[in-house]
Amino acid sequence: MKLSKDQVRQHYVEHQDEIQSRLSEFRALRNASDERLFEELTFVILTSQSSAKNSWEACQKLKEHQLLTSPKQQKIAEILRQNQIQFEERKAEYIKTNFDFLSQPTFADSSTELKISARINPKNLDKTREWIVSNINGLSWKGASHFLRNIGHGKEFAIFSQHTVSVLFDLEVLKISEPPKNEKRYLEAEKKVQSFSQDIGIDIQALDLVLWSYKTGEIFK
Repeated sequence: MKLSKDQVRQHYVEHQDEIQSRLSEFRALRNASDERLFEELTFVILTSQSSAKNSWEACQKLKEHQLLTSPKQQKIAEILRQNQIQFEERKAEYIKTNFDFLSQPTFADSSTELKISARINPKNLDKTREWIVSNINGLSWKGASHFLRNIGHGKEFAIFSQHTVSVLFDLEVLKISEPPKNEKRYLEAEKKVQSFSQDIGIDIQALDLVLWSYKTGEIFK
């Protein structure tokens, strides 16, 4: 028997307190330091084709070894390998490259400190997301949406992981059981989820956690 809207609503009711608590944690990061934002950015990069828990544990190991404030590519790759992160060499390169890029002096700030918060425009998050996809290595539309959600932004953005897409396919919200591969398909699918979110009465950020926890049995990041 296919999953129903009522089952999704019931799952949300049963886990509402935990879901809203997690979303509050995300919103608390809106004014976080650039170092903390880079930690979240790194986490999202690591989650591609790797488990979220392993990715977070690896991210914390990188932080412990000060590799998120002074990244050394081979040492990063070694820690990623130890924590069972897929494509560790490529992701280590992404982390180092992104750090260097986001630390470049600008006309507005000549320092070599991280400049992530300056790139986030709460009044135009669509443009912010587009900038992230175009300029940050290792983040697709899904990754950019995930990152912005995890730092308290993007209330209308959908996050199409394999887990959530499979549930949306079962609900017949999406016609394809694989995450969208390009911008056009991503934005088309996102509109369908926005409509479904309104129809079911669960905002899109909470809905993502509902679908994720329905599939995996846990509420994480």
